[in-house]
Amino acid sequence: MSKQEPDSAIESLDDSALRARLARSDWEHDPLFVSDEQVFRLFRRARAAQDKTRTGLFSEAFSHRLLERSRRFVLKAKIFPGLIDDLSRASHELASCMWGHLLSSASDAAYAEKAFGDLFKLRAISFQRSMLAKKRKLQQSLDELDVDADDGASATEEIEELQDHNTPDLLAARRQEFERANGRLLEILTQKEYATFVWLYGADWQVQEVAAALKVTVKSVNNYKNSALDKIRKEFQQ
Repeated sequence: MSKQEPDSAIESLDDSALRARLARSDWEHDPLFVSDEQVFRLFRRARAAQDKTRTGLFSEAFSHRLLERSRRFVLKAKIFPGLIDDLSRASHELASCMWGHLLSSASDAAYAEKAFGDLFKLRAISFQRSMLAKKRKLQQSLDELDVDADDGASATEEIEELQDHNTPDLLAARRQEFERANGRLLEILTQKEYATFVWLYGADWQVQEVAAALKVTVKSVNNYKNSALDKIRKEFQQ
């Protein structure tokens, strides 16, 4: 791939041309491909400048790429099937968790601008370990309750039946909806509000886990959560 263009050259494109550039995907051979690192850097610049249109364009493009990375990882690492019984949900949870780290950690953001692939692997492995720990904890609880084996089998069958409805068209629609909604969340929420929201509701973290990740108190996390939910209600329930 040819030498990366200056940020200013990408930013000077009109919205239509920019969208087309961001959609190019042949990173190995296409000289006009915009790297993940540059897309994320331009997203941060647009967000800092409070340019909502450009923030949306860059966040949608980055979310699309992040979801594809997440999909490949959850399959390779056997998070699906295994830890999460829905490919779309597993991919979205990992992508949301990654967004939370990028917005809440200055060091992660700086790392992502230089070597996003390396950072993704590190955070994805941490996500996998967290899921394994939760599964072990859940299994211990089930063992203590002596859950009937037939109940477990019927639950598995029900999940598999639901998976039959995940057609390619539906999965594509979910991906597009995630990119659109996620882009809007990135516009209306502060960095800590966004991280709190996706970790609590996207990655199923506990409040204490979020507080530790953000290095704040549990009270602060609850404040971020309440503020985020208020903004989301006003935005999406008009």
